[in-house]
Amino acid sequence: RQMCIRDRYIEMLGNRRITVEGSTGILLYDSESIKINTCKTVISFCGRGMTLKCISSSCVEIEGFVTDINFLS
Repeated sequence: RQMCIRDRYIEMLGNRRITVEGSTGILLYDSESIKINTCKTVISFCGRGMTLKCISSSCVEIEGFVTDINFLS
């Protein structure tokens, strides 16, 4: 069981670059969809040409053409 130390923080630069802090793992990754687990929810990003540019223990950077963001509980 993983403990949640901090809440999620999302920063967007237009619809081309997103930084998610508070990530606990990548659930799905392909060029059209990325799902990121956080302590309290799953965040789903959809679009075209989606890539993970940086992954650390609690931070993920996404680049691509983002068309949709959903928060799943």
